[in-house]
Amino acid sequence: MTYKFDPDYQACARQTFEELGFPPDRPTPRFPKGDVKARREGASFAKVILALEPEVPGIVKTRYTALAKDGYEVPIFAYRTETEQKSATLQPAALYLHGGGMIFGSSEVFEQATKSDVAATSVAHFSVDYRVAPEARHPTPVEDCYAALVWLHSQAKDLGIDNSRIAVVGLSAGGGLAAAVSLMARDRGLNPPIAKQILQCPMLDDRNIKPDEALAPFMTWSWDDNWTGWNALLEGKAGSSSISAYAAPARAENLGGLPATYIDVGTLDIFAKEDEDFALRLKKAGAEVEWHLYQGVPHGFEFRGRQSKIMHKAQSNRRAAVQNI
Repeated sequence: MTYKFDPDYQACARQTFEELGFPPDRPTPRFPKGDVKARREGASFAKVILALEPEVPGIVKTRYTALAKDGYEVPIFAYRTETEQKSATLQPAALYLHGGGMIFGSSEVFEQATKSDVAATSVAHFSVDYRVAPEARHPTPVEDCYAALVWLHSQAKDLGIDNSRIAVVGLSAGGGLAAAVSLMARDRGLNPPIAKQILQCPMLDDRNIKPDEALAPFMTWSWDDNWTGWNALLEGKAGSSSISAYAAPARAENLGGLPATYIDVGTLDIFAKEDEDFALRLKKAGAEVEWHLYQGVPHGFEFRGRQSKIMHKAQSNRRAAVQNI
C-alpha cells in the first residue's frame, strides 16, 4: 500500500512546528524499545503542543474521587459550563479517559482540549486520572476507570446527570480503556447501561507490534512504542495467549450487547487496521457503529495539524457524537 500525508494537514503541522520554534521538517523522535523513561520524556513534545490550546472561559472545574478496589482514591475532574451546571433538568455526561500509551498522560495535560470540547458541546466531561503502567499494571488502570464510571453512575442525580445518558469517551490508550470499560459494564450488569462509547484512534490490540516498513516514515506512535506500552501494562506478556479482553479489547470474542459506538482513526496510524476490524466486528454483533477513517493523517493528527481541514472535520464529528449521547 502507498502512504502519503494529506497536503493540507502536512502544511498545518509545519505551521505548528514553526509556532513552537522547531524546524518545520523536524523528524519524529524514535525511542528505544522497552524504554519507558525515554518514551515519557518524549511525551513532553505533546505537552508543548497541547499547551498551544487557548484558555477557555466559563468552564467550572471540580475535583472528586472514586474509591478503587484496592482502596486507592481515583481523582476525577469535572469540567462543566456554568449554564449546564445550573440546569434544572438532568443532563448527559462523558466519562473522559485521556491518552498516553498506557504509560503517561493526565487530565491536566489534556485540560485545555477538554475544556474546548465542553464549551463546544455543553456536555459535562468527567476526566479520570487513572494510574498508569508500569507502576500500575493491568488490571489497575481499567479498574480505576470502571470505579470512576460506577461513582458517576451512582452520584449522577446529585450531580444533575442522567445516568441513562453517560458515555465513555477516550483518546488513544484512553480509547482502549473506554472500550474495556464498556465490556466490563456489560459483563457486570451496570444498569442503566452505558449509553455510548466514543473511541478516538483507540489502542485496542496488544498483538500489533509487527512493523509495516512502508508506513514507518509517517508514524508518530511507532510499533516499538506500542511494544513498550503494552508490555509495561502486561508485565512483558504482550502478544501471549493469556491476555484478557479487559486489557486489550480487540481480544474480546463476544461483542454483543455493547452500546452505540463512534470510532475514528487516520490511515497513517498504526491503529488503523485494529480499529477498523473492531468497528466491523461491533457492527456484525449488532451495535450501531459510526466509523470514520481519515486519509493521510497519523496518530495525534488533531494536535499537530491544529488548523487543518481534516482536524476540524474530525473535531466536528467527535463533538456531534458527544452531543448525541
